[in-house]
Amino acid sequence: MASVFALIPLQQFSWLSSWLTPIWILAVGMLLGLFATAAIYVVLAAFSRIPALGNLAEDTRKATFVALGIAIVVAGLGILKTVVFADAPEITVAGDENPTAAHSAYLILPMVGLGVIVGWGLVFGVWQRTIREFFQIVSEGITGYLLMALVGFIILGLASTMVVTDRDKIISSLPAVLESDRWETTITLDPAPADLPADQSPFQRHDLIQYNPEAVSEVVIVSDRTIMIADAESPDNFTMSPQRFESDDPVVWRRGKANPLIRSVLPLPLDPTNGVYFQNREVDPATVKIAIVTKPAAPEALTIWVTAFIVVLLLTAMITIRQAAPQVSAIALATAKSELAQPLYVTLLLIGFAAIVLFIWVPFHTLGEDIKVLKDSGMTLIMIFSIIQAVWSSGTSVSEEIEGRTALTVLSKPVSRQSFMIGKYLGIMWTILLMFVILGLLLMVVTAYKPIYDSRENTTEQPPWQTCHLEMVTTAPGLCLLFMETTLIAGISVAIATRLPVIANFVICFTIYVIGNITSPIVRASAEDNELVRFVGRLIAVVFPNLNTFNVQAAVDAGNPIPPIYLAGAFTYLACFMVVVLVVSLLLFEDRDLA
Repeated sequence: MASVFALIPLQQFSWLSSWLTPIWILAVGMLLGLFATAAIYVVLAAFSRIPALGNLAEDTRKATFVALGIAIVVAGLGILKTVVFADAPEITVAGDENPTAAHSAYLILPMVGLGVIVGWGLVFGVWQRTIREFFQIVSEGITGYLLMALVGFIILGLASTMVVTDRDKIISSLPAVLESDRWETTITLDPAPADLPADQSPFQRHDLIQYNPEAVSEVVIVSDRTIMIADAESPDNFTMSPQRFESDDPVVWRRGKANPLIRSVLPLPLDPTNGVYFQNREVDPATVKIAIVTKPAAPEALTIWVTAFIVVLLLTAMITIRQAAPQVSAIALATAKSELAQPLYVTLLLIGFAAIVLFIWVPFHTLGEDIKVLKDSGMTLIMIFSIIQAVWSSGTSVSEEIEGRTALTVLSKPVSRQSFMIGKYLGIMWTILLMFVILGLLLMVVTAYKPIYDSRENTTEQPPWQTCHLEMVTTAPGLCLLFMETTLIAGISVAIATRLPVIANFVICFTIYVIGNITSPIVRASAEDNELVRFVGRLIAVVFPNLNTFNVQAAVDAGNPIPPIYLAGAFTYLACFMVVVLVVSLLLFEDRDLA
């Protein structure tokens, strides 16, 4: 195989390398996630031979107690690490604060969710029954389809290994991306001699860390006095132009940032082994604070770890639900299989697939911003198709089963109404999840290729693979937010389906979608009006979900990445609202006459 690739003039296909390298990184992350999941369950299989552990899940009360204890420990440690004792940089610049530190409370509920998955996942993962049925669990229903999608993407990614750029550099950067990369120090400079001019004040040597200039990605320097920084004591030995820093005027340097407020030249010597020389130009001692941020040779390797973590978490959650709630899982599995067999689901997938691919060649006429419109259009298309599928599934699997008395047959067995409703909702969400995964991965592949296509159309320089990777990975947070929005609307649709048919369900959900997306403007517009208008605005904000929370259009249009802390805040809002929606749906279904 290597000899075959050696015969191909890869220089003529450099665009292929730029496109496939990000896909290869994502595929390696998925493969690592599958291997990690398999390794975890191999270890759990070994522990399941201990009777006290292997049979723990048989005793529901004891299993719940142990799982809850593990969940509390994991969630508590996560909250302590990310919220209570979160590492905050001491040296910051106004307007450049870390949003995670300011909104760290949003991480509490995600940490609780992580603790629940780990706690119940360990208890039911070590169960002997889980080990015996493991291959059946991962091959049936949605889990099997998800694995097929992941394996297909992995095969596509690994098939391009020979044309991947910086493959060894990416692999070698895997350990480094997990390490702390910020270093801070404070130094004190002696005052300038009063009998000498300021520009003749002697340079004072200080030995900083032995940083690699090529790995430095950011430098922040704050001084309370006017100083100069050079790479030698005597001007005759300077190899760099001395950098001037005014008092109380923070200086920021970031690699690759074209911003007039950010210095374009690294304000430190390129060879730190000879020390860094400071000149204090004032007659008072100077206090200088320096922060240096370094990154590995290929910081994009972090995508591999993040992807692997998501795969492990997703598979563990699906396996745990199947074992911990068998009745709910059985109803969800039957619902998902029924909806996947419907022509509508396949039709939406095919139309979505064709539309996303065609977006590559659609002329958006945006003066060089086509990539943003492609992202926005692709993500919106996936969300709209998923909402259509969710509302239709609610009508066919809830409304029609109630009207056709199929639900009465199911509930005549030892199945509670709560399990029936939660199972229906979970089954609908599984089908939506599969649609998001399939079309989302396709959109990420198309997004990685779009910069290359635009460079050809505009006859500009071909972008490096790092640019394609950046465009690809910044699509993922937007997909997560829109999946949360779809989850919320699907929950409302299931609640409505307990009382109304599918047509009325579509009308109400469409109304909620429209009002939910204008809730924030309504509230802002009513802030200065009379009391009645203000009351109506607040009432709408309480009754209808604020879907602007999940709106990604502003971030995409501005080219700003969505920070992880925002995803945590959106998840917190979703969880709180979904609790209310599910309670309402259970109450509506509880007294529904099924006969």
